[in-house]
This record gives sequence, structure tokens and C-alpha cells, in this order.
Amino acid sequence: MIRIHLGSEGLGNVRVCGLPDFDAELTAAGAAHAHGSPPYGPLAQLYSRSTSPDLAEGVSPLYLAHLFARRSPTPFTKALAEGDDRAHSVLAKAIDHLRSAAVEPHRPGIRSAVAARAAGLSHLYAGSGASAMLHRLGHGIRLHRGVLEVPTVFDADLELGERPLRIQAVALSRRVSLAEPAGDHLTVRIPAGAPPRVEPDQLAALRSLLGAGRAETLKAIVMSGGASGRQLAALLGVSDAAASRHAAVLRRAGLIHSLRRGQAVRHVATSLGHHLTQPAATGRWP
Repeated sequence: MIRIHLGSEGLGNVRVCGLPDFDAELTAAGAAHAHGSPPYGPLAQLYSRSTSPDLAEGVSPLYLAHLFARRSPTPFTKALAEGDDRAHSVLAKAIDHLRSAAVEPHRPGIRSAVAARAAGLSHLYAGSGASAMLHRLGHGIRLHRGVLEVPTVFDADLELGERPLRIQAVALSRRVSLAEPAGDHLTVRIPAGAPPRVEPDQLAALRSLLGAGRAETLKAIVMSGGASGRQLAALLGVSDAAASRHAAVLRRAGLIHSLRRGQAVRHVATSLGHHLTQPAATGRWP
């Protein structure tokens, strides 16, 4: 278990990440693949019950040292540790294949699941505070007397200090983990659960409340996990101008945010928008 000592300012430094971390998704996909593949596949050799490499960052010598401390090196992992170019090429190809097969095809669902989980946590945070939100994270996480207890195979105590504590939902993960601590933040990764879905009776109620066009617009934004104006128009099968008008009404109603990045605008649902479309809890995904 890792114990994160929040300190006197800790609860004021908690942040809920609303966007997916696709590097974390890749690492989670690697864990799922490794545990279901032949034991001598290149990725499977890098995992054990107590260790999981951050695939997007590359497998570091320090990680391999931790791995070797828990089980004997295989010829492949030994070659990696020795800097063998062929072994690193094999690993790079395996990671690229994993990314293209297990992550890229699911990007919309990942965005949607992460956005829905983040919206639920943010709604709880805004209504009841950071302490109540941390108490409700589930998955064996406990907040006890200013210490956040995260169930991991490692046993350690960490001081949060003045760093923010990020809560990152990961759609492809089935377990809680702590990202490699960074100098300016700590990140607890939790399973995101299922992506949202809008049932026919919910959509009918939304149409009565918002009108058909705006109900479909909110549904598309929630289901996609966020969309640009052009993407939204394509999802709805309407002109860019019509999609923009619908988004403007939803924004004024507090159901979506429109975030500008450079020349692009991305529409994402607020916690209220998510809760309006998701009155009942959904199951697991994928």
C-alpha cells in the first residue's frame, strides 16, 4: 500500500483530470495484453504481478532492475538491460502494434468513459468537497486522517507537500495504480468504468426538455467525450453553422464547455450535462 500524506494544504490541491491520458491507456493495455498472452511474448516478459512498465516512456534500466529483483531475467529482458539494439527494436514494434490494435481504435470510447467518470467526480467535488470525493473513489482507496491510502503491491509513504494530487481515470485499466511520481505532481490512476450511453427513454426526455436538435447535440458531445465544431457537425449530419448554434444554446444553459486551443474549439459536457443524460449508473467497459 502507498500512503500519500496530504498535509495541511493537500485537500486544496486535489485535481480531477477531465481528459484521457493515452500514455496511461497504453500502459493499461499492455498489462491486459501481457496477462493474456503467451508467457514468453516480448511484452509479457516485462510484467509481473508486482511491476508494470510505463510503455510510453520506454523501459528504463531502473525498471528492469526492479523487475529482476522479483524474478529471474529472461534472455529478452537481459538483452534489453544490456542495450541490445535488436531487443529494443522488437520491443518498439510490439508497443506500436499494441497502440494500433488496443488503443487507437477505442479513442472515442476512451474519451467518453474518462469524461463521464471525471464529470461524476467533479460533480461530487463541487457539491461536497475534495474529502467526500476522495472517500468515494472506491477500488480500495481510503482517506484516513489526512492520508490517502492507495492499494498497491508496493509499501511506501509519500509526502504530497505543495504538489497537486491528480486523479486520472483510465478506461482500459482494471486496477488502481500510482503513476511514476513527478517533481511537480502525483497522479493516482483509477479505472474509468463504462463509457456513457443514452437510453431511448432518456433521449425522449431530453428532446422534450431541450428540443430534438439540441438533445442530439448534447448526446453526441457526451457519447464522443468531446468534439470540435466540425466533428460535431459530422456526427449530427448538419452544417457547421447549425452545430454551432446548438452548441451555443447548450453552453449558455451550462450543459457544455467550449474550450479553445489555438484556432480549434472543442465542446465537452459539463458535469451537469453528463448527469442530465446519465440518470442511472452504467456497467463495465470494454
